[in-house]
This record gives sequence, C-alpha cells and structure tokens, in this order.
Amino acid sequence: MNKDVEKSRLRISRRRALAVGGTVSLGGLIAACTGNGSSSTSASATSTAATSSAATTSADTVSALLDQAPRCVLAVEETQGPYWFDVDSIRSDIREDRPGTNLQLALRVQDLTNCSADGSAAVVSNAVVEIWHCDAGGVYSGFESGSKAADLSGNGAPAGAPPAGGPGGGQPPAGGPGAGGPGGDMSGGSGETSDGSYSVGDSEAATTDDGTYLRGAQTTDANGVAQFTTIFPGWYISRTTHIHLKVHIDKKTVLTTQLFFDEALLDEVYATAPYSDHTGRENNVNNSTDSIYDAAGLLTVAKQSDGYLAAINLGIDV
Repeated sequence: MNKDVEKSRLRISRRRALAVGGTVSLGGLIAACTGNGSSSTSASATSTAATSSAATTSADTVSALLDQAPRCVLAVEETQGPYWFDVDSIRSDIREDRPGTNLQLALRVQDLTNCSADGSAAVVSNAVVEIWHCDAGGVYSGFESGSKAADLSGNGAPAGAPPAGGPGGGQPPAGGPGAGGPGGDMSGGSGETSDGSYSVGDSEAATTDDGTYLRGAQTTDANGVAQFTTIFPGWYISRTTHIHLKVHIDKKTVLTTQLFFDEALLDEVYATAPYSDHTGRENNVNNSTDSIYDAAGLLTVAKQSDGYLAAINLGIDV
C-alpha cells in the first residue's frame, strides 16, 4: 500500500463532525441561495483545454465542458452498492486528507420533460447531488475494518470487504432494497434508513468506523450545477473504476447511479503515485467486462494543471 494512503487511514475523521469540511445544514444553504457552498472562483482558462487549478476553474470552462458532454440523455438507474450511509454532509470539498490526483466534478441535473433540438433542457435547481467513492487504495470511508492489514499491492482486495468479489460484486437483483436504485445493500444493511437533511427512507449499510472522507452532497445552483473537489477514485477487485451518485429532491431519492471513466484515462492516472502502488488492475475487470458499467454514466474529462475536470449531465424526469 502507498505510504501516504496508509498514513491517511490512521487519521479517521469523526463522522458527521461539524468541523470537517465546513459542514452546514441544507436549510441554511438553500436559504442563503449559495447553491454550491465553497464554489469555484473565476479564472481565464476556457473550454476543454483548461490548464487552471481545479480550485479556480471558471464558470465558463465548466459550462463549456458540460455543453460538450451528452445532453438530454436519461440517466441510468444503478445499484447504490454495499457501502452507502447517510453522511448528511453538505460540502463541496470532500477530500479531507486523502492523497490522490485532484478531480473536480461538475454535475448538471436536467429535466427531460422538454428537450430542445440542440440538446438543451430545463435545469433543476435546489436538488441535492450526493456522491461517494473509494480512496486511491480502493477503500471506502466508514468501512475500513481490516484495511490496515490488507495486502492491496498483492491481490487488490481490501481486507474486510464483503464476499462475492468485494464491494460492488454480486449485486442484488433489480428491485432489491435501496430507495432510488434497482439494487441496494448487498452486505445486509444496518436495518436503518436515512433520516437526514436531504435523504429520508434509503436503506443504509452498517458502518464499521466513523470515517466520512470522499463523501458529501451539494445543492444545484440556478444553472442546475453541483460541483465537488475530490480525488480521482481508486479501484478494487471485481469492479471497474466508478463514483456513486444520488440525486435527492424534497428529501426523496429520484436517481441512484454510477459514473465512469475512459480506460485510457484510467491507465494514465494509475501510472502515477499513489495509485501505482496498488498493482494488479490488469487482472481486474474493466469497463467492457464490468456487469454494472453503462456508457450513459461516462464522464467527459478535461486535463488541468493539477488534475482533471470531469463533467456530466444527469437527465431525470421531474
């Protein structure tokens, strides 16, 4: 395991701690009409040739990349997987202390009731977009049990992972537990359901620790856009690289899906530290062999000076 990843796991954050990431209540956020918490600041970079910092990407650059991504496409429902719980945290920077390549995500929610010929559609403001994904070594916050002793460089499977191929493997059939998605919690769940500021009634997994890194939510702004600053996700055995996502409206989950990356980009990122210390991906599944992958969730990505900007339009029927 990469030493930076290992050290970061020794500093488990306190779950739902107000001090982490400047967490605020959803009601306060919407009332202030901020839309995106600590939103990105302006810069002169434009289009997909952006070379600005992920933290200073201009609104025009983000908008241009979203316009290049497929529009008026209905987002595909996917399982929420085994490692979701209601972190109930509104924040744009979800990295905490996780090492990895910077990734800025721009996610635009579109109402597909009326789509124009040019691909434009009505946007959905004040929706809550929630994301979560594993760290550079393939482990999710809240589920680190046994990971410190795992030989990630040997077989890629974090210790303490569920059977049947690790997290995401052996997904339940469509219609299983988990509001908002065709799957749910293959690990059996905690028996509890979410009851937070933006999610009510979704089945939660039973956590093993109080970590919250690489999890959080943002409200969409007047342009229907929510932005996050995170790291490029790692991989784990039985699954291609992915980011989990939910969209909530009025505390109801209206979309549960997963986002994916081009294979050439994965090769590029994983050739660098700390990802390069996690070997064996060539023996793992990829986009073409993953049982859950759907091209509708493929992110449009632009390289930046210190990482990547990724964008996608999430089409829903409001």
